[in-house]
Amino acid sequence: MVLCVCVVMSACKTTKNVGYATTQTKPTTVPQQQAADRGLKIAKEECEEMAFASNTKAIRDAGNGISDKEAFATNLALLDARAKLAQQLEALVNGLIRNFNQQHEKGEDFSSIAKASQIQQSYFEQFLTNTKPICKNTYVKADGKYNVYVCIEMDENMQRSMYKKLKEEDKVAIDFEEHLFLKELDKSKEDYRKQRE
Repeated sequence: MVLCVCVVMSACKTTKNVGYATTQTKPTTVPQQQAADRGLKIAKEECEEMAFASNTKAIRDAGNGISDKEAFATNLALLDARAKLAQQLEALVNGLIRNFNQQHEKGEDFSSIAKASQIQQSYFEQFLTNTKPICKNTYVKADGKYNVYVCIEMDENMQRSMYKKLKEEDKVAIDFEEHLFLKELDKSKEDYRKQRE
């Protein structure tokens, strides 16, 4: 029995020491080893988390701005958030219109499909000029600069206004009704959020 204990102890001494950037010299359990292999988890800021919340009909996005002046950093963050939200709307609405046209092809002419594919991000920016932050956090960095995070949203009323404008400009098919558009937009928004998480 003494011989077995010596063998086990000598086997422990020959284990290689692998370097890890933690306070622990090396992981001792399987979960610790897996965590060391994955790396450090990056946490989302509160406003970024709010942008990904799925408990709302609103379409949201977050932005970030850094400047020596807090007001300018806030404006940069709002511009960033609006640009991201416009990009999101471009993807969502073009996808919706394309899907609707494909499902109802026989009643559509080619021109409405062509128009739908040309809606650019800049077009959607007109709907976002009056968006206000629903979340704003300001941090002061070590160098004295302000680091501002914001989250903005496009509520259902704004989505209805967007639909009406798209309809007036013949960018959506005549029989693509508002309630159907909003329902499909909400569904697409959830799919878009899942892809970005």
